[in-house]
Amino acid sequence: MHAFGGYPRRLSWFILTTLLLLAAGCKSMTPGDLSRVQPGSDQRLAGNVYLLRGFIGIWSYGIDGLGRKIAASGIRASVFQEDQWQGLAEAIASKYRSAADHEPLILIGHSYGADDTLRIAKRLEAQNLHVDLVITLDPVTPPRVSPNVRLCYNLYQSNTLDALPFFRGVKLESELPEEKNLVNVNIRADRRDLLESNTDHFNIEKNPKVHDEVICKLKEFCPPREAWLAQRRTSPPRTILQDHAPSGVSDNPQRVGATDAPAQRDP
Repeated sequence: MHAFGGYPRRLSWFILTTLLLLAAGCKSMTPGDLSRVQPGSDQRLAGNVYLLRGFIGIWSYGIDGLGRKIAASGIRASVFQEDQWQGLAEAIASKYRSAADHEPLILIGHSYGADDTLRIAKRLEAQNLHVDLVITLDPVTPPRVSPNVRLCYNLYQSNTLDALPFFRGVKLESELPEEKNLVNVNIRADRRDLLESNTDHFNIEKNPKVHDEVICKLKEFCPPREAWLAQRRTSPPRTILQDHAPSGVSDNPQRVGATDAPAQRDP
């Protein structure tokens, strides 16, 4: 018999975790500092990463850990609450509009925070601003990927609870599939090497294998500063009317052009 008088194990874990986090003061519910939004950085690798926790934040404290790992890898990273997404969109638009040579702009989110990264990107499209990379971890009720996103890399896991948006992630769709700016990766089918024995919707953003995959993808878009500066001197800034394929990333359709992930890699 499961704990809590026969509740399913997943629900029991959900209730217990919620109580423990509330008792601990929910440090992961702290709002992010919007003054950290800026088009440049002083880190070893070019780019700024803005991360969004999931609903309320208490089930997405792994996003904080991921942010620290990204910073340790040499990329500037800032973490925000899910309900800050509109303020974050406004701050990015305000700071980036006048910076034609801004460094790579990256958005990462978990659960409802993943949905919000796509909403931010859509608002930035109206400002003629590119988002270089969006990484979504188990989006739940997402809009479609807008064409100003050069690449959206969606790590998700479907399961038997697909009817309940707060228990699973979903495959994304692109507004313009011909842009080939979306890669969906169902880690339960395509990338089982990223799974741990207990991986579910409430801890996918805490999974160290997923963290490593995210940082690996980030480094394709955030080159060493010297390389980025050299590229900027020889290439004019892109507009959303130009192609969306990221520089330095393979043209293999399984890596960028496909809407689904390639076959599972050997661990």
